[in-house]
Amino acid sequence: MAQLMSKSATAFIRACSSGDATMVAQLLREGVAADTRDKYKLTGLIWAGRKGHVEVAKILLLNGSDIEGIDVRGRTSLFHAVTYKRYDFVEYLVSQGGNVNPVDKHGWTPLDIATSNHNVKMARLLEGLGGRRVATKA
Repeated sequence: MAQLMSKSATAFIRACSSGDATMVAQLLREGVAADTRDKYKLTGLIWAGRKGHVEVAKILLLNGSDIEGIDVRGRTSLFHAVTYKRYDFVEYLVSQGGNVNPVDKHGWTPLDIATSNHNVKMARLLEGLGGRRVATKA
């Protein structure tokens, strides 16, 4: 059964997803944890990665969000940014020490995802950042 989120946690996830950096900062000041998760176990940083909100990511990381936090599939915010073609977000995370080669529960790296999605631009970006392929069928 799904666990209900508090109103402040819901507002936090919504702010991370919509790119409302001011609201994210306010909710963090009010005590919402930087790694709060939604009912699908996605963190605010993962939502920011999906939507490409670099300013939100900056605030989250300054407030202790885990740059390597994973979802239920073992995917970090970098994986999500790759999937949703958020090039600037990918570059930012790696510049902040994010692992360009995490491996998910299926044995795939972000470069494997970009390759399997036929996203040549993202694959080149990841390769330039030190990305490697691991999956044999990507």
